[in-house]
Amino acid sequence: MALLISSLTCMTGCAVPAARAPEKIANLSENFARTLPPAQKPAIARWWEQYDSAELNALVAEALAENPDINQTRKRLEQAAATARKQLADLLPEADLTGERETERGDGRGPSTFTLRGAAGYELDIWGRNYAAYKAKTLDAEASVEDVRTAAITLSASVVESWLRLAALREEEALLRSQIETNKMALDLQYDRYANGAAAALDVLQQREILARAGAQLPDVLAEEEVVQHQIAILAGRSPSAEMELKTVRLPDPDALPLPDAGIPARLLSDRPDVAAAWLRLRGADWDAEAAWAQRLPTLQISVSSSATGTVLENLFDTWIANLAAALALPVIDGGQRRAEETRARAAAEEELYNYKETVLAAVKEVEDELSRNHHLQDKIAALKEQLEASRDALEAAQVGYSNGDTNYLSVLNGMINVQSLERQLVQQQELERQLVQ
Repeated sequence: MALLISSLTCMTGCAVPAARAPEKIANLSENFARTLPPAQKPAIARWWEQYDSAELNALVAEALAENPDINQTRKRLEQAAATARKQLADLLPEADLTGERETERGDGRGPSTFTLRGAAGYELDIWGRNYAAYKAKTLDAEASVEDVRTAAITLSASVVESWLRLAALREEEALLRSQIETNKMALDLQYDRYANGAAAALDVLQQREILARAGAQLPDVLAEEEVVQHQIAILAGRSPSAEMELKTVRLPDPDALPLPDAGIPARLLSDRPDVAAAWLRLRGADWDAEAAWAQRLPTLQISVSSSATGTVLENLFDTWIANLAAALALPVIDGGQRRAEETRARAAAEEELYNYKETVLAAVKEVEDELSRNHHLQDKIAALKEQLEASRDALEAAQVGYSNGDTNYLSVLNGMINVQSLERQLVQQQELERQLVQ
């Protein structure tokens, strides 16, 4: 009813902000600089399920329910929604009812007078000020909904990245332990050769150095594993010291993970919740500015009051009085306060405009960066595999040459160092490859 009255009373010159077109503000190009191959599967909301891990699914679900940051964001949404409902009250009539009893004697046995008073008031929203303020708060609440979506996406991505990092570290740990065992076997072989006079003492010492080098890297990997588990616990809303029984020990097969559809830049305006939130706050600031403009104009308040008096409750309504009044208030002198508030509100709207532009540009940059990384990452992984294959061939040739007495043991050591280093690099790059589905 209040919205209907507002629409009837709000004629020309009402507080309605000018329309804005997000695609014109953002000024986006038609396509990204680079593209991905067509997506093998359609995108799904619960994108982490593409990793086909019950453990990961459980971690994300726990984080979305228990993480303190996202729950703070949810409570901010509740506050924004309550503020919007509170602002709605200005569009509705107000009514109060009071009752009184007056007695001449303190013991309550004397004659009494009963009085019942009622009052109602309503401000005609002639210029749309109250509606503009309500609209601004409603848009802020809608922006808070998008904030929750943004927090959920960011949180789930953090959980997946940490989970992938832990899996990569465990794979790197397994690789290091395998390399240490290989180096131990090579050292034992060198000891035997030295004992039989077939190897020099330098060969033994160099092999010991290779073994110690691999062993020195293992504590760093183990320490980082614990740090990542602490991070996962925090994301899930647990204490860092809580037991995390994470069984994942190997990274998922990257060929089984479909690449996302990057789409076109204009889709970011509707697909990304952070962009949507910035847009809603911009429109909310526009409505705030219009409300500040309307605050400078006259207000019309209608009030109705009624009272009834009687000596007994039965004849309370025998004598009653009703009043109807209308009050017009026009700001005359306020020291420029209202004009200054309008100036501030319009400047705040322009600030939100630039914030929206910045959010869109940052979103486009993130996509462009990931597309570039993907493009070059595929080339790097292919080059690493080729280099690793060549290094293994070179190591095998060096071992044969050393066994035949054609080369010294330094060639074998260099080959082992190169192979083991490339194996670890490949594990690390494949971890990045698996994060591209986010």
